[in-house]
Amino acid sequence: MWKRWFGISNRSSREWGIAKTMEMLNSPHLAGMSSDAKRCAVLMALEAAGTSVESLIQDAVYQQRLLDQQEEAREAKLQRLEAAKLEENRRVQADLDRLTAKHLHRLQANLDVIARHEDGFRAWQKEKEQEAQRMTDAAAFCVPHGHASHSANLSVVLEPVRAARA
Repeated sequence: MWKRWFGISNRSSREWGIAKTMEMLNSPHLAGMSSDAKRCAVLMALEAAGTSVESLIQDAVYQQRLLDQQEEAREAKLQRLEAAKLEENRRVQADLDRLTAKHLHRLQANLDVIARHEDGFRAWQKEKEQEAQRMTDAAAFCVPHGHASHSANLSVVLEPVRAARA
């Protein structure tokens, strides 16, 4: 499993390479042995397999190159994926910005409609007050002197008239 993960090539079981040496060093048979004892065991196994230390080192260098190449390929793949996802995020952000601007425009348009209607209502209120004052002024001429002031509202002006009828 680890050989596939790290890209260590599978050699025939008769060949002795760095992978076989790594397996040997991880064997429970060598557990607890000193480094010198492990070294002697590895050298004896290499001799028995007819493999030189130089070929073992060459295999380790070759396997390391394979790992480096695999790392470069995986890193390039990661960079391509990252670039694609960042571009996708840029497009999503642009869509989000466009939608946000659109909705902000709608919100502002709604606020503008409210403001126009409030302005219209206030203008109408002012006209109403002016109309009420004109009615009060006109009604004040119809009641006896001293019973109404020109600054009073219509109900105050008409109160003496109501009282006289009662």
